[in-house]
Amino acid sequence: MTQKQGLLAMAKYGINNAKAFRIYPLRDQSRTALTLANVKIGELDPKTAVYHTRVNEFNHAMIRHHQGKWYATKAVAEWRTSTLWPKAKEAFTEAIAIGTALQEKIENGDNTPIPLSTIPLTTKDTEIQFADEVPLVSDITPVVVVQGSSYEMGFQYAQQLVEIFGDWIMRQHAEHDFSEEALAELRRWEAQHQQHTPELLDFCRGWQAGANALDIPMSYDDVLDLWVGHKPPAKTYLSSGDGALPELPPLACTSLAAWGEATEDGKLVAGATGDHDMSYQVTIVAFPDDGIPFVYTTFGATGTLPTVGPNWFFGLPGMNLKGLTYVHHGGGPKMLEPPSSWGYGIRRGASVMHMLRYHETAVSAREQECAWPIGDIGYGDQATVGGFYADDSYGYIIESRQDPVAIREAGIMGERDFLFANNSVNHPQAIESEWMSRIRDEWQWDEDGGWRPKEPTGMTKSLGMILKWFSGRMSMDELMSKGMAFAYWNSYNRNYFLHTMARQGMGEINPDYLKSMYRTGGTMPERPWNEAAKQYKKDGSWGKISAAHASNALVVIMKPSEGLYSLCTGPALRGLPPMSPNQVISIHNERNAFWDLTLTETPEATLAAARELAESLITETKTAMMNHTLTPPLQTAVAALFTEIDEDVVQAKTAEQGGEMGHLAKALRAYTRIHVKARQIMNVLIPPCQLDY
Repeated sequence: MTQKQGLLAMAKYGINNAKAFRIYPLRDQSRTALTLANVKIGELDPKTAVYHTRVNEFNHAMIRHHQGKWYATKAVAEWRTSTLWPKAKEAFTEAIAIGTALQEKIENGDNTPIPLSTIPLTTKDTEIQFADEVPLVSDITPVVVVQGSSYEMGFQYAQQLVEIFGDWIMRQHAEHDFSEEALAELRRWEAQHQQHTPELLDFCRGWQAGANALDIPMSYDDVLDLWVGHKPPAKTYLSSGDGALPELPPLACTSLAAWGEATEDGKLVAGATGDHDMSYQVTIVAFPDDGIPFVYTTFGATGTLPTVGPNWFFGLPGMNLKGLTYVHHGGGPKMLEPPSSWGYGIRRGASVMHMLRYHETAVSAREQECAWPIGDIGYGDQATVGGFYADDSYGYIIESRQDPVAIREAGIMGERDFLFANNSVNHPQAIESEWMSRIRDEWQWDEDGGWRPKEPTGMTKSLGMILKWFSGRMSMDELMSKGMAFAYWNSYNRNYFLHTMARQGMGEINPDYLKSMYRTGGTMPERPWNEAAKQYKKDGSWGKISAAHASNALVVIMKPSEGLYSLCTGPALRGLPPMSPNQVISIHNERNAFWDLTLTETPEATLAAARELAESLITETKTAMMNHTLTPPLQTAVAALFTEIDEDVVQAKTAEQGGEMGHLAKALRAYTRIHVKARQIMNVLIPPCQLDY
C-alpha cells in the first residue's frame, strides 16, 4: 500500500466509522465506570442494606449499558440511516453517571440512594428479560439439550434457541443476500466440512427445518454461513489483507488441567474461563445416535460475538462421556505456521464438536488434529483446528503443527501432570516461526510463564498507531511485533499465576480447589485509575495479575470421570479487579455461583441428577438459614431469591410432564437456575474459599 493509497483508505475508514468513533469511547467509559463501581461494591458487606441498594443501582446501570451496546451495534449495521445513535449515547451517558456516582458514594460512606430512571422489563414469553425492545444477556447460562441424528439435533437446537431467547435471535440471520462471490466461498468452506465433519451439514439442514417450522425464513446457506463463513482464508497476519486496520490480539480466556500426581485421586480435573464481552452464550448437551454424549459451551448461540463479529461457534470448554476434554483454545493468538501453508480447512467450533463426538482419548484427538488441514490460521484460533485437550492420563496443547512443530506436553515448562494456557505461545520452538524469528532478539522465555517480550509492553491500539498504519509508516512486522508483545506480556502474568497455583496445589487439586483459584483475584495499581491506565498504555505495568478478574464471562470446572461440568456465568466472586484497563467488562445481575451438569448416557439421567441436586441444595440452604442470623436486608434478598426458586420448581415440574426433548431441556434449565440461586444464598451465609497469591 502506497502512502497516498493508505491515506485514502484511512479517510474512507474514518468516514465509514465516524459515528462509531464517537460512540465507542462512551462505551469504554461506561465499562470502566461500572467495573470500578463493582470492585467497590465487592468490598461491602452483603448482609447490609447499602450493599443491596448498590447492587440494584449497579444492575440498573448495566441494563442501560447493555441497551447502549445494542443500539450502537444496530446503528453500525444500519450506518448512515440509523436513528439509534442518540439512544446509544443516552444509555451510555446514564450508565457512566450511575457508575461514577456509585464509586463516589461508596468511597465517601454516603448511603443515600441514587435516583434511577424507569426501565420496563418483560419476558415476551421467552426465558430471558427484555429492557424495552432490547434482549438482555442471561445471567444464568441456558442449557440446550439435543438428541438423535445430526439432523434431529439441529432441528431441536433451533427450536430451543427460539424458546429461550425469542425468534429475533435467528431472524437477524435470515434471508441473507449472498453475492455470487460469497456463495462461491461458502461452497468452498462447505466442501471442507463435508470432507472432515460431514455431520455438521446435516445439523445445519435440521436447523433450517426447525427454524422454518417456526416461520423463520432461514435457508440452509443462512445457517451454514454462521458455522463456516463466506470469506476467503486470510493471507496475511492479523487479517489485514483488505487494507483495513488489522485486528490486534485480544486478551481472552484462561485454563488449567491436572491429572495423575497433581490431583487428589489421579483423575483429570480442569478449569477454564472465557474472558470477553459476554453475549447470548449457551451450553450444548448432545446425545448423538452415532457417537459419544458430550457437552460444550459456545460463546454465542448463533456463532457471533459483540465487536468481534462471526466466530463460527467458538467457545470452551467441552468434554465427553469417555473423558476426553477440550479445555481451551490453547494459547491464541499464535499464527505460528507459515502463511504459505494457510488456506481452507475447518472451523474450531466444528472441529471441537466432531472431536468430542467421535474420539475417546487425548492421544486420538492429537492424531486427528495433526491430520486435518492447517487451515485459516490468519483469522485466529476460532478459524481453524487445534487447542488444548486432555484426559485422565495425558494432555497436549497444539501451538503449531508445521514449521515449527510446537505441541506442548507436561514437563516442557517443568509441569508435573498438569498444563495451562492463556493467550500466548509457550513452547520453546515457537521462536522458530516466521514472525517470531524476525524479531528473535525482542523475546525471552522461561518455565514459569513461557514467552514474553524482554521489555514490558503497553497497549498499542491508539490514534497514532492508526495514522502510522494507514500512512504506510508502520510495517506489518512492526504491527505484529507490537500487538503480540502487548498480548503476550499480559498473558505471561496469567500463565505465571496458573503455574503457581498448580504447584501450590500439587497432589490436592480437585474441583473445589479450582473454584477457589478462580475466586483469587489480582490487585489494582496503587496510583489513581487515569494515571494507571496511562502508564499501562506506555509500558504494560499493572498490579498483580490473576486469571480471576472482572472480565470472566464464564468460569467452568470439570471432572469428566464423574461427569461433572460446573459453570458460573460471569466471575466467581463479585468485585474482582480488572487485569488491565482495557479489560473492564462487567455483567448484569452477576450471581457468582455455579450450576452443575452431570453428563450421563441419556438426557433423562442427566435431568434426574440435576433435579436431585436442586432438591438437595434447597434443603441445605434452608438448614443453613436456620443456623444463621439474617439481617433484615438479607432476609428480604433471600426471600426474593426463594420466590424465584419456587417459580423455577413449578416451571421444572410442569415441563417434565411434557414428552418432547424441548420439555426435558426446559426442565433442566429450571433446575440449573435453582442450583445457582441456592448457592447464591449459601455464598452469603458461608463465604466460599479463596487461595493465597
